Amino acid sequence: MKLGKLSLVAVMALGTSAFAIDNVKVNGEAKLWYQTSEYSGLGAGATTSQDFFDNTSNSMADVKLSIGATADLAQSLSAGIKVTALSTLGLENNLVGATPAAKRGIDGVDHQTTGDMTSLDDQSWTEELYLAYTAGKTTVKIGRQALNTPLAFTETWNVVDNTFEAAVLLNNDLPDTTLVAAWVGKHNGVGVLNSGRGSTVAYNGKFGDFAVNGAYAAGAVNKSIPDTAIQAWYYSVDDVATAYWLQADAKLMGMVNLGVQYSGMNPDDTSLTLGTAAANHRDTDMFAVKGAVDVAGVNVYAAYSTVSDGSIGFANVATGDKSSMYTTLGSIYMDGEIVAAPDTDAWKVGASTKMIPGVTLSASYCEAETGNNGGTATTVGGASTLNTDFSAWDVVAATKVGPVDLTAIYTQFDKDVKADDLTDKTTDTLRIIASLKF
Repeated sequence: MKLGKLSLVAVMALGTSAFAIDNVKVNGEAKLWYQTSEYSGLGAGATTSQDFFDNTSNSMADVKLSIGATADLAQSLSAGIKVTALSTLGLENNLVGATPAAKRGIDGVDHQTTGDMTSLDDQSWTEELYLAYTAGKTTVKIGRQALNTPLAFTETWNVVDNTFEAAVLLNNDLPDTTLVAAWVGKHNGVGVLNSGRGSTVAYNGKFGDFAVNGAYAAGAVNKSIPDTAIQAWYYSVDDVATAYWLQADAKLMGMVNLGVQYSGMNPDDTSLTLGTAAANHRDTDMFAVKGAVDVAGVNVYAAYSTVSDGSIGFANVATGDKSSMYTTLGSIYMDGEIVAAPDTDAWKVGASTKMIPGVTLSASYCEAETGNNGGTATTVGGASTLNTDFSAWDVVAATKVGPVDLTAIYTQFDKDVKADDLTDKTTDTLRIIASLKF
């Protein structure tokens, strides 16, 4: 396994006295990620012969080891580094036939479907490497880092996380308000703004240009109203699109949670990414609401969302996969690829509880209906099929065994194409994640 980059952590730790580096903190995570699926229905095609636990492409696994460190270099100046190694540990010879991440190049080439299968090789890369400077209530962070904004963010559900090369400024001078300004130059996600949907992180963690010429973002999060958070974001992705995101979340009487989201995506007609076709430059709007209540140790919630016709949906632009919309949270399949796609209406209900000591249980059901998107399918409009109904159950159990966090997810996902039954498909999936943080 290519672990040479881990020496950087050792250098930082051993050099504390020679370079007057203080407050060194080392942390890490070992994670085992496994998923297996079975299919039924005419749409399953050649995959109908694949059952749970086959060592073919319907079963995926990877093992990750990440080690990071932070340190104070000087007064108000700190640094951080995190390196990641990824391996199948030979599981593909016995248990699995594919990997869940780092299998598609930043150029969009899938290293598993092309036959070279290099994604099964050991991989390693520097996930984070940044400097941070604080003056008063203002912090500037420059370098490779995780981001958390509604339309461009780091996803943590997979075996490895996507990150960005960016400059971020945070300011808290205004009462109860955080102001954010960011420029993003590169990233290692495989998403809608470069080469289409992929597998969260590019092969070998390789970084490439974010869209055409990078992107700018500005945001404000205000908590002046008790138990209420209001946020507003604006994005400008050069030669691709501008976008905005508005959201308000409030807690009433200590037990009722309400939320509302509204967002707009406005493609740029000069975009080199979207192409010149007029159908690829239509504005898209999104509206979503949710309500939740805590009753007798159980949290019950409901959410609804609608996305208009348009060219670009509201999935994470870095990956094209997950989304910040209320109706997409906590689902394996009912996420940004379907629920956040243009011309899609969705509703979701769910519940979670910790009544069993040491165990968190949750379950949700979601339905989504995708129309014909104005009669035009676009290159980045979403992975969902036109004029199709989708539904899914997701059941999750999470616990801790000693120092190890364990999560098991079972989902049944149905795809119903209205035009015929030839592509209808039911997918049952089991996902198991074991994580040891240190």
